[in-house]
Amino acid sequence: MPAQMSSEFASLQLTLVDRFVALGLGTYAAGVHQLTNFQRRLGLGTPTDPPSDPAWLDLLERIASGGSHDERIDALMTTFESLPPAVPQHIQHSWPTEGVFSIEVVGTIARTHFYSMDTDEDSPLHPAKLELRQRELLTVLSAVYTDHPELTHVVGGSWLYSTNAYSSLFPDIHVRNAHVRRDRHTFRGMSHWGQFLDHRWNIRTNLADEFRQRIRDWNGGDPCELFPIDTLEVNSPIEAFGLRAT
Repeated sequence: MPAQMSSEFASLQLTLVDRFVALGLGTYAAGVHQLTNFQRRLGLGTPTDPPSDPAWLDLLERIASGGSHDERIDALMTTFESLPPAVPQHIQHSWPTEGVFSIEVVGTIARTHFYSMDTDEDSPLHPAKLELRQRELLTVLSAVYTDHPELTHVVGGSWLYSTNAYSSLFPDIHVRNAHVRRDRHTFRGMSHWGQFLDHRWNIRTNLADEFRQRIRDWNGGDPCELFPIDTLEVNSPIEAFGLRAT
């Protein structure tokens, strides 16, 4: 798999932090901690408020004390290149997984997670793979429900639900009830940032350029509105997937 961080991707995220600081919304360290997914991309612990992982605190201090935008990127990439590859969340937490889908169980909720794990050159959402993806989703959900019959709902949150290919994998009612995520002020995963990368982890230049323009015009309102593709929240009863809640 290609490296999950690049100087271009880092620069895009730090552009948001730069504007955050210029608007007087917080310190540079606070902006990096709240607005970027660097901690997870580098495998430096699980984000907490306030930050607590020693290695992450050290990196925050070094990035915040750096001079220019480019010098901060250099500090970040030097750290990234010195570390072993980050272990994905679904492996860290042993979430049930089938193909590209993992399920996180939280009480009576099954939260779906998508990981681009294919090793061929085609997108994991290539039309030829959609039936396979749908089978993977239903297989892992069924297995989780067998182990957790108390589950009542399936939820998710991602920019991917704004795409026809991904939304087609789910029952119509699941995506029909989707609502746009708003008023969020932490962006530590890929549910927003993932839209800027293709399946080879290359920057989608058109979306990145639009994002930068929105940042230049930003006056401190809802940061969710800066992202060109809306992140959607979905939630439906588990019966929508052909499973029956007890």
